[in-house]
Order: sequence, then C-alpha cells, then structure tokens
Amino acid sequence: MKKTLAAALLGATLVAGSAVAAPQDRDPLARADADNDGTVTKAEFLADVDARFAKLDANKDGKISKEERPGDGERRGRMMNRIDTNNDGAISLDEQHAQADRRFARLDTNGDGKIDKVEGAAARERMRGAMERRDAN
Repeated sequence: MKKTLAAALLGATLVAGSAVAAPQDRDPLARADADNDGTVTKAEFLADVDARFAKLDANKDGKISKEERPGDGERRGRMMNRIDTNNDGAISLDEQHAQADRRFARLDTNGDGKIDKVEGAAARERMRGAMERRDAN
C-alpha cells in the first residue's frame, strides 16, 4: 500500500521505487528533500523529477518510451498517457516538468514555494482517502 500511495501521490512523475527501498525512497517528498530540512522547494522537487527521468531514459534519447516506463497495468498506463500531451507515445522532460509544476502547485497549498511536512501529510491523507474510495467501488 505504501508503494501504491507514493506512486499515486506523485502520480506519473515516474516513481519507480524498488522492492527493497530505504524508508525515504518510499516517501517521494522525503526523497526530494535534498537538504533534509523537512521542506521541499520547487527546485528540489524538479531535481528529483530530473534524476528519476534520467534513470528511466535508458537509451538517453530525452524521452521515456512505453518500453522504458516502470510497472504495468491499465491504471499506470492512463497516468503516464496524461503526461504525454503531444500524444507521441513518449514523455519528454518538458512534458514531465509541466506535470510536476502542476503537482507542486497543488501540494504547496499555502503558496509559499515549498512543501512542508504539514502539506505533505495532508496530501497523503487526501490520497489515502481517494484510494480507499476507489478500492470500495
């Protein structure tokens, strides 16, 4: 459930994760907090997106193809397809950044340019509720 929650929280920002991950790897916001100060700035958030994008872009062509995308399943495919705004079947870094910008704005509820622990916890609770409603149907 934690891996699903993390993937859903940052959605299609290409959360790959591993089966045996360190605790901060399971929490996308903790992973993005490069200076470990308890908050995630937009620069840290985008740096994390860039690092994950680079890992997934196996052939280094600047795009994440369907073959390079982690996981499988219909839900993951829909999430990834939403990022592919030009419908070319691949996700560019620009498309990934546009999606990450929107997500950061939703998470930064007080608009101070950073996501603090309170905002992160609130986002996790919203996602947990959404997942419970989805699972109940």
